[in-house]
Amino acid sequence: MKKILFLLSLGLLLFANENKMQIFQPITSTCPISWLNEMKTIASEVEIVTVHSNKKIKKDVGIPLQIQSCNTSFFNDYVFEGNVPLLAIKDFFKEIPKNSIGLALPSYENDKEEKTVFVIYENKTYKEFGKYK
Repeated sequence: MKKILFLLSLGLLLFANENKMQIFQPITSTCPISWLNEMKTIASEVEIVTVHSNKKIKKDVGIPLQIQSCNTSFFNDYVFEGNVPLLAIKDFFKEIPKNSIGLALPSYENDKEEKTVFVIYENKTYKEFGKYK
């Protein structure tokens, strides 16, 4: 019985940690509050980690320079570069593309009405994932 309770507790602990989003944001960046609030609807906890620079994180993860943006987030073992729209993240988790590591909304897409979101692959390539408003 103790073993079953231990395994059940461990499973709940792991589940809780999976639902945490960490956002690595440079000190010069200002994330829109509206985007942060949207992330709180899918993550049980949103932690903002302010860093001097997150360029090394982007490089280590394998985010291509052409689609980089301000912040880099980690959620459920995937990376989300920039202020990826909530609907895009939900679509991603509905059917995760094979060999993908996450999604990116490049900084040059931020001011557009219809934003192009890209899927990032393990081999550091990317392609269009979809368009979102």
